[in-house]
Amino acid sequence: MATPVITVFTLTGPQDRLRQIARERAYRTCAPEHMTWEDETTLVMTLESGIGTSFLGHGLGLSDEYPDVSIRGMEYFDCFDDPAFAKWQGGELVYEADLITVFGILFPTDATKDWPGCSASFWHRSPPLATAIAENCPHFDLMPLRQLAGPVPRWVETTDAFATLFLRLPSTPDAQDGVGVIFYPEIGRSTLLTGIDRFGGVARFRRQSYGQISAQCPELRDVLRGWWKASEKKRRKARQERRVLRRKMKKAEGERVSVRELHD
Repeated sequence: MATPVITVFTLTGPQDRLRQIARERAYRTCAPEHMTWEDETTLVMTLESGIGTSFLGHGLGLSDEYPDVSIRGMEYFDCFDDPAFAKWQGGELVYEADLITVFGILFPTDATKDWPGCSASFWHRSPPLATAIAENCPHFDLMPLRQLAGPVPRWVETTDAFATLFLRLPSTPDAQDGVGVIFYPEIGRSTLLTGIDRFGGVARFRRQSYGQISAQCPELRDVLRGWWKASEKKRRKARQERRVLRRKMKKAEGERVSVRELHD
């Protein structure tokens, strides 16, 4: 089953001009019922399951035809993984940013929004990323998380069924010195995120051992040790299950080879 793709174009300009565009684009870009007015000078067109051409290509076509309006584009899968943002002004591409997800976890950043208010997301940083998020997701900001109490000073924490995130937020709103530790205690893995900014942009991420994380983030040492000890039995069980699965896979592969040799 195909994954639905949502494409949204937001056009800003004089109301009379936007009404003309809405009439001209009815059933060409999207059905009239999928056109909404955000305000008197902002027209939003939403397309589901793709548009028959590339996101950037369609946006460029709109900007060529209507260079007198500002156009912002956004495209994402229905699960909102790796959204793409773009903006055209005066018929020219101003920015294009693909937000490639490094990690996402439930962690309220804005309780009034479905997304990204219900989660914190971390992306590969790119030059246009901050502008793209500020214009398209103005409520996405990690800095308000500083109000939450954490396991140790300057760190906040959240967890879900798969991982625990320890986050040290940037020292100032303009800084890019935040640090994140993603800890998977039940499988004994951890990842270090460095160079985090307020928009979730990440300069670098790499898998590291529990011991390496403890050495680089000594203030978390006692907290991590508690998680590690508490999950020791589950890690042992997970290792046993992986060994059993590998044996089953190896046995199945051997049986397939034997069948092929028999037929040959």
